[in-house]
Amino acid sequence: MAKKIYREQNVLDAARDRITYAFDNFERLYVSFSGGKDSSVMLHLVMDEAIKRNRVVGVLIVDLEAQYTATDIHLREMVDMYRGHIDLHWVCLPLALRNAVTNYEPKWQCWEPDKKDIWVRTPPDDAITDPAYYPWFQSGMEFEEFIVLFGDWYAQGKSCGGFIGIRADESLNRFRTIAVFSKRMHGDKRYTTFIVGNTYNVYPIYDWKTEDIWRYHAKFPDRPHNHVYDLMQQAGVPLSQQRLCQPYGDDQRRGLWLYHILEPQTWFKLIARVNGANSGALYVEETGNIMGYNKI
Repeated sequence: MAKKIYREQNVLDAARDRITYAFDNFERLYVSFSGGKDSSVMLHLVMDEAIKRNRVVGVLIVDLEAQYTATDIHLREMVDMYRGHIDLHWVCLPLALRNAVTNYEPKWQCWEPDKKDIWVRTPPDDAITDPAYYPWFQSGMEFEEFIVLFGDWYAQGKSCGGFIGIRADESLNRFRTIAVFSKRMHGDKRYTTFIVGNTYNVYPIYDWKTEDIWRYHAKFPDRPHNHVYDLMQQAGVPLSQQRLCQPYGDDQRRGLWLYHILEPQTWFKLIARVNGANSGALYVEETGNIMGYNKI
């Protein structure tokens, strides 16, 4: 197992160097942007370089429908801020997602056409809602499959880098993504991983800690961040547990109960949208050992 080696360079300068390498070595680039704290900082850093070079970068937003209103506001704010230098792919298409809050409906589909009347949100005007837009798209396909196919399609036969905002400290799985020695990389850059065709993932902030994310915003207070994290902080959620994901997954359900505290108006839509959301959140909150694994 690889061990961490600390260097004199700070993580901000290191991230900028990695982004510079990607711009120098890939003909096409895109950013996977979720609106979370990590991908937001990464997008700011990538756009700094794109603006400096007067280059357009793809921005992929895979919108999973069930999310905080604050996240939707932040996504729109960031898109408007960098619109002149991005090729926007705000995807609102029916994808199959895990539903871990009930055994009766183990999967649910975001943006399912037949359930439009109970959608949690309305897609933005510039979202991609036509399944025919991507020739390889199949309704109900898995999120993980979509990501790989998008990367291959966006490359258009050229060398392509996809910026992903994962941090090794978040989980052993993410640490292994960086540290595993058997993977295929671009050059000798361990912060890259071959995906498919001519496309590589690039992880410019893999060595950042959670505190580094907020140090960045303290240093650059004019850079927008998702204000749902401010609400989480006020609600007493530890920094290490403040994250955004689709709310019904295996790990994410532990934070499902937060919706009715942070955004009650969204909470009522969530429990109407997916089978088991209300009871799942109740058991996670009151007796975390049943579904949430930890006592709240």
